[in-house]
Amino acid sequence: MTRDGGDGADMTPLRRTRDEFGWKVSQLIAVLRRCAPHAGVTLGSDKSLKTTISRHETGKVTPDDWRKLYRLAYGRTDEELGFTGPIAPEMTAPADELRQRLATARRVDMPLVRQMHQQVHQIRLLDRRLGAPSLLEQTRSVMATLAELLAYSLNPSVREALAAVLADAGALAAWQALDVGAVQQAWAHYETAKTAAREAASPVLFAHAMGEQTYALHDLGRLTDALSLVRQARTLAGKGCPPLLLCWLHAVEAEVQAALADDACRKTLERSAMFLPAEADDPALPFITLNEAHHARWRGHCLAQVGDEEAVTYLTTALHEIDASFVRAAAGLRCDLALALAAQGELDEARAHLRRARLLANQVGSVRQRKRIMSVGLAA
Repeated sequence: MTRDGGDGADMTPLRRTRDEFGWKVSQLIAVLRRCAPHAGVTLGSDKSLKTTISRHETGKVTPDDWRKLYRLAYGRTDEELGFTGPIAPEMTAPADELRQRLATARRVDMPLVRQMHQQVHQIRLLDRRLGAPSLLEQTRSVMATLAELLAYSLNPSVREALAAVLADAGALAAWQALDVGAVQQAWAHYETAKTAAREAASPVLFAHAMGEQTYALHDLGRLTDALSLVRQARTLAGKGCPPLLLCWLHAVEAEVQAALADDACRKTLERSAMFLPAEADDPALPFITLNEAHHARWRGHCLAQVGDEEAVTYLTTALHEIDASFVRAAAGLRCDLALALAAQGELDEARAHLRRARLLANQVGSVRQRKRIMSVGLAA
């Protein structure tokens, strides 16, 4: 049921998206005002904005200048928001266009590729604090640039390096898309990441993208397929797989097993812990953050799913030790803690954590965490 009491079937995609985020019109207006400078849109009074949003959401008026604004607010694509009839780009003679693109790609050297890699990592760091909706459009833009440069680059070493950055950016965009509830978009980005990883000849990047793609299947309820996929990822990572990646892949497998209510998740978690390096930060794996605090959070999540009382101990430890910059992770952690405490009859404390989880999820616009919070079933 939606907040308005309907089932959402008669809503436009734009209106349905706002419902998924749990935003009132006033909340959407606040987000639109933050995004407006980046979209090049000038906004009027709140009263006029409410009228405009209503016309857009009911389908009476199709957004034009506001399309980018909505993409920035929600992190969804034009198609996901129900926008049709894109403005056709200016046409250039095919031969002239090809010459231009080849010339642009020729100017790419390794220092520039490293700058683009750093750009992707900076987006990742911002994503942890600010959430996916405000950054997914930027990640997609970087992906488009990388994909075009890769398509027209003739230098083998530059192509391989560009492909590696595209694989990283694709997996990041996919994770962000999952967080805003756009599973189809996420799947497409993971496929892009895997294709780029092949071009980069990187089993590590391929295994990481496939391991994350497991969560798309997880969110669709395809848990058996998810389990098979993460095991394939571990096999494809090869014998030279970095310990941190192996630790992460085992933890992903344990999470899927826990969702299947399979007690084998305990042994898988133990195997994961065996591979956790003393120095958890690996410069070669900037897309994986997994230290003892995060591993305790992961273990607590799995144990909460299978009803183990020890989950509270691990989750409480993680809550005190996790870096405050991981806002979305903190929302999930408190949701797990609420679930574990509720199972022990500690309902007041569980509700307190759930309220905090909801606040954090709303701060970063996490549709995925909001759904998890709602599934706990406690009136917070």
